[in-house]
Parts: sequence; structure tokens; C-alpha cells
Amino acid sequence: MVIALIFDLDGTMIDVSGSYKEAIVQTVSHLRPNLERKTIYNGMLALRGVSNLNNDWDATYYLLKKLDGEDPKVVRGREWSNIKMIFQAYYLGQDLFFKSYGIAPPIDVDRGLIENETLLIKRSTLERLIEYPKGIVTSRPRIEAMHALKTTFLGEFFDKEMTVCLEDADGEKPDPSPLLKIKEMIKADRYFYVGDNIDDAKAAKNASFTSIIIGEEWGDVHIPDVNSLPKTVSLYDRK
Repeated sequence: MVIALIFDLDGTMIDVSGSYKEAIVQTVSHLRPNLERKTIYNGMLALRGVSNLNNDWDATYYLLKKLDGEDPKVVRGREWSNIKMIFQAYYLGQDLFFKSYGIAPPIDVDRGLIENETLLIKRSTLERLIEYPKGIVTSRPRIEAMHALKTTFLGEFFDKEMTVCLEDADGEKPDPSPLLKIKEMIKADRYFYVGDNIDDAKAAKNASFTSIIIGEEWGDVHIPDVNSLPKTVSLYDRK
């Protein structure tokens, strides 16, 4: 039986607590300077487990509305676009923002929070999984996903052609289309999706993948951290 392992990036293989998550806090702080950082951070923590917020631009919009006491339903209009671009400025920094959008960022930034990112997954973990066909399904835009592959050892284990990014599918998780897209690219008898949030679990279920969720019991299989994955997968490989 051929088992394919499909990975989420953020919060699964990459620690984004000092990048994406910090960009949410800084964006909200920029737009609502009267709010204390602790209030913003606590509001962000309360979003964990809320579905349809896998996209951090959506999560930032939702949090702002929630803190303002308004209907937090995400509407991707002009206000959402403004929030997104401020978020991206903090996250990418000046040079990568210009490379991504061809314009200067809307706020004065230099070093992007993306440079704070470190890996959660160990090289030895990926070496133990070398025999399995692997891919990535992420909500990152491709330029950001490729940055991660180029600047870390992930690029040694994952083919950029086997990476489904934000632009590559018709929908976003929990919609199954990103996972169904990778399924067209990687042929296997069984597919596992390794993620860290509720939308990862829902997307896997919607695509008929087996979900392996880190740190929470939202999916089919729960593991404490990504580096315990080889032991877990080996149990299924014997069946």
C-alpha cells in the first residue's frame, strides 16, 4: 500500500508565532492604537478553534470586527484589502513586499516578520519519512511558500511542483479543492494530511483524506508534535 503524506506549512512544519501571528497583533495595533497588546493577543487566542479563519488576513479582519463589537463575518471588500496589505507589509518587509506586489508597502517597514520563522520539524524526522511520497498544501501565496523552501532544508525534501499554494486551487481550506489538487499530482492508495487547526481537519474530511492534527483532537489522528509523525505513520503502514 502506498501512503502519501501531505503537509500544511504554518504551525505544522514552521513556527509562525513570531511571524504570521505577530503580524496579526501588529496589524490590529496599527489600526487600533488605543488597544493594549494584551487585549489584542487574548482576542487572537480566542480565535483558535473558530472555523473558516485558516487565512490570516481573514483572521485579522474577524478579530478587528470582534474587538470593535461589530458583526465579525468576513467580507472581502475594500476594508479587508486594506487590512491585508498592512498585514503583508509587516510580514514581508519592504523588499519582499515589493517583489510580491510591485509597489512600496503602505507603511514604513524594513525587516519583515517572515525572517523570524524557524522550523518545528526536524531534519531527522523527514529523513525517517523519506520513503513516502510527499507534498505540501498551504494557504500561503506561492512566493511565501517558496521562500520557506529556499531558505530552509524543507527544499531538500519537498518538490516545489508538489506544492499547492493559495493561487493554485479554486477554494481555501476547509474547502477540499487544495487537497484534491494535490491528489491529482501524487498517486497513492491512502492520503494523510498533517495539519494543526480545525480547518485542516475539515478539509481532510471533505477530501476523504485521513487527518493527523498536531496538539488538538480535531482530526482522525492526534499527535503531540510533528516529530512524532514517523512512529504514527508506521502503525498505519503495517495494516
